[in-house]
Amino acid sequence: MLLNPRSKSLESKAQTIALRLFHDMSKRVPAYRDFLLKNNIDPSSIKTIEDFRTLPLIDKKNYLTQYPLADLCWDGTLADSRIISVSSGSTGIPFFWPRGKAQDIEGGWMHGQLYHKAFEVDNYSTLVVVCFSMGTWIAGSFTTSSTLEVAGNGLNLNIITPGIERDEAVKVIKSLGPNYEQVIICGYPPFLKDIIDHGRIAGIDWDNQRTRLLFAGEAFSEEWRDYVLNLAGIKDPLAGSLNIFGSADAAMLGHETPVSVAVRRLYNKMPKQAQAIFGHPVLPSIAQYYPERRYFEAVDGELVFSAYSGIPLTRYNIHDTGGVMTYNELIEPLGSKLAKELKKSVVGDVQWNLPFVYLNGRKDFTATIYAVNVYPENIRASLVNPELRTWVTGKFVMETKYYDNGDQFLELDIEMAEGMSQSISREKMAQKVVIETLQGMNAEFKKLRQAIGDKANPVIRLKPFGDSAGFAGGVKHRWVKKGD
Repeated sequence: MLLNPRSKSLESKAQTIALRLFHDMSKRVPAYRDFLLKNNIDPSSIKTIEDFRTLPLIDKKNYLTQYPLADLCWDGTLADSRIISVSSGSTGIPFFWPRGKAQDIEGGWMHGQLYHKAFEVDNYSTLVVVCFSMGTWIAGSFTTSSTLEVAGNGLNLNIITPGIERDEAVKVIKSLGPNYEQVIICGYPPFLKDIIDHGRIAGIDWDNQRTRLLFAGEAFSEEWRDYVLNLAGIKDPLAGSLNIFGSADAAMLGHETPVSVAVRRLYNKMPKQAQAIFGHPVLPSIAQYYPERRYFEAVDGELVFSAYSGIPLTRYNIHDTGGVMTYNELIEPLGSKLAKELKKSVVGDVQWNLPFVYLNGRKDFTATIYAVNVYPENIRASLVNPELRTWVTGKFVMETKYYDNGDQFLELDIEMAEGMSQSISREKMAQKVVIETLQGMNAEFKKLRQAIGDKANPVIRLKPFGDSAGFAGGVKHRWVKKGD
């Protein structure tokens, strides 16, 4: 069994760094000094990790939006920052996030772990194609700066940044890809699927090109991963695609590894055990993180972290639901299955002896029907069903709505693949597959449908590719629409 004897020493080191961060902030960050004063906290009284855990949580509402931007930074100045990014505004209120050289170096180190240990850039000449937005959002600029840090260490590695221009990305990969032994494509999951689909139409021979995918921005099911890997001709199920857990708040918080993917694939086959461990009906995203760089806590079911970021953060509540587990806690229930699963990857023998963080998402990123939660992951899984996947893109928007008589229903808009036409027969097929998938994955929905019958059925509307009502593009796709 692949147990980690270093867990206790890692945790002890992380706690020491978290305490140091707190005391550094209490001395050098004007906003945090004032925040502690208003909460009647004497920094000298915080001596142990138990003391640290009594500190009030901070978030955008009670801390970040209450002070001038410079006062939130080290020594009350933006002078040490080099670039400012904007949060995605998932909560409806954008925020500005400065970061400096230290964060870029740290990002390079963390990306380097992926590039070297999972994507084997030491062994293959590599083209990294950054398909995140290159605007004010963090993903594009941070991935680029971090990759530049890696590329500057004598590797045969080049970078190109087409951003979220699909046709440009396809053109770049088709033209430049044959000059390299490996192409790593970085971007939002649904956008990379678009690139793979249209790349094949444009003549890219994915089956004869070593491709790796680096995702960020949102979760997906293991069924979706398998489908996309197959589309891209990627044979390694564990190291062929990895998802980053990140945010504008502190850039990279953690990331998938071949080990975390193997763990998630196994728990995906054991839904009862998974729900018992994670306490959630949908399998969460599972990442590993570096405890000496990000100190994670789970507080009342939400993830809280502390980090030496551009805006330093102590006990910051990002309002993502999830939890934290040690390496041993998560892999021990798997027994010998994990070692067997890791043999499916050429880098399966590389040990990632790090703790895990699991992410269920934001509380408001679900739709409801008769108080039953319907998760985006449920719908994503249905849209990779063989009966649908050839004529849909995988993008959708769901919304809880009401008939004139007051009855509630779930409306589901599904984007059709480019060139495909809407028909009643296709809408009926989509509805059938979605209902079957929901009943298989969502026990609460299954019980609801048994109770109220067809009234639980989602109303399907097929939309043309790129429809302006919900699929016109943008940095992140909006999966759930909340009524006004």
